[in-house]
Amino acid sequence: MEDIYESTYEVDFMNLVADKADNLKVIDCDSHFCEFTGVHPSKIKQGKLFLLDIIKPVYREETMKSLCKKNSPYVYFDAEFTDKNDNDVFIHCTGQNFENSTLCRLTLADVSKSRQKQIELRNQAKRMNYLIDLVTGGVCLFKVTDDMHIEVEYLNEGGCRLFGTSKGIYKKSAYRIDELIHPDDKSSVFQAIGKAMATDEPIDMEFRTVVHKNEFRWCKVNAAIQNYNEDGSPVFHAMFTDITSVKEAEAKADSLYDNLVTMFKNLPTAVFSTNTEEPLVLQLVSEDFTKFLGYSRSKLFDEHGGNLADFMDKKEAEYVCETIKKQTESNEKICVRYSIKTGAGKIIIVEDIRKIITQDDGSYAMLCSLKNITKKYQNTNNA
Repeated sequence: MEDIYESTYEVDFMNLVADKADNLKVIDCDSHFCEFTGVHPSKIKQGKLFLLDIIKPVYREETMKSLCKKNSPYVYFDAEFTDKNDNDVFIHCTGQNFENSTLCRLTLADVSKSRQKQIELRNQAKRMNYLIDLVTGGVCLFKVTDDMHIEVEYLNEGGCRLFGTSKGIYKKSAYRIDELIHPDDKSSVFQAIGKAMATDEPIDMEFRTVVHKNEFRWCKVNAAIQNYNEDGSPVFHAMFTDITSVKEAEAKADSLYDNLVTMFKNLPTAVFSTNTEEPLVLQLVSEDFTKFLGYSRSKLFDEHGGNLADFMDKKEAEYVCETIKKQTESNEKICVRYSIKTGAGKIIIVEDIRKIITQDDGSYAMLCSLKNITKKYQNTNNA
């Protein structure tokens, strides 16, 4: 099939003179018309060809009405002709009636390719609209008016569901998205649109749409300027994705994490966590852990990055790290003893017991607890 998106095509023009009083008998024509009909020029000069004979019957009456209209020096009509191979060819005709005569000079243009292209494009558009409606997300064309309203020009079925409307409703009147945006998000939406208009950069953002009173959906929006209307207003092509369930899951996960952190901080013992790669770098600590060592959270994390090695002898810290990693690899019970300096300036000996846990993302972490064994250690050595 010929590429329906081909932007240019050849148009064949033909010229002839016909007599309106004699069933449009052709009395003169050019070689193109002879080639089109397959009738030799000599036969045409003998009056052997009548235009009505090669016009499809359904068009004949309208053709005669157009040609014989009173006080009309120029005529225009479209009709389907039959060529020499019995093919139906759509022809656009322009003509000039001779003054005080029944003769009419006609110029015929074969526009069948153009017509076929229009049919194919319409069918293609129908297929594309059908496919677009199958998209679960919202596909939308919207324009921004001078008074900064966001008016919908096109919305697929997914978009109608997302905004709680229908194609019949949004086509009847100016359907405005800005009326559906959550009040807390309107400013950021218009800032993003203004930036896109100024820089021609695409929009990538999230905002809430109001469905009913006190009920809203989260949308992820990717949009870019497609073209401009005659009045200069930009037309955006946008893809809306309903991410409400994602946002709800994120909020739930954040809540669970916050609860876990709160619970962890309030455990009634000196508990902390690290990863397996840096076993002396703290990730989370309980409230009793800070009391146990006598350091504030800001001291531990802001000033020292959570690194316990800063409060230990450097060589001993290296040895402890190596011992923990070896015990991890050999699946032994992870238990090490080391000296550490407290916030009060004392050196204490602690027993560090650890358990490896698997996290949701498949990575590993260590859940650890510290116990002061200074007295026990000293008594053992004295004995």
